[in-house]
Amino acid sequence: MTKEEKTIDICGVLVHATQGKEKKIKENLNTINGVNVHYITKTNRLIITIEKDEKGQIMDIIDGFNDVDGVISTILTYQHSELILEQ
Repeated sequence: MTKEEKTIDICGVLVHATQGKEKKIKENLNTINGVNVHYITKTNRLIITIEKDEKGQIMDIIDGFNDVDGVISTILTYQHSELILEQ
């Protein structure tokens, strides 16, 4: 029996949005596979998690956040990689 190694990457991201565009940004970001917007703060920040199989995918997604209309800045606040052994 062979075990296959796979990783899962989870990160937390804080996105600063232009006032009044937070809900539209939330809608746009929630359409991205692996992205979940959990909360919008009173100071126009979106609290987000991303879960993907590869780090490169996460960085591409985060970079893409800055292309969304109304996003002022994006900050990676937490990152964790876990090795999963599948049989």
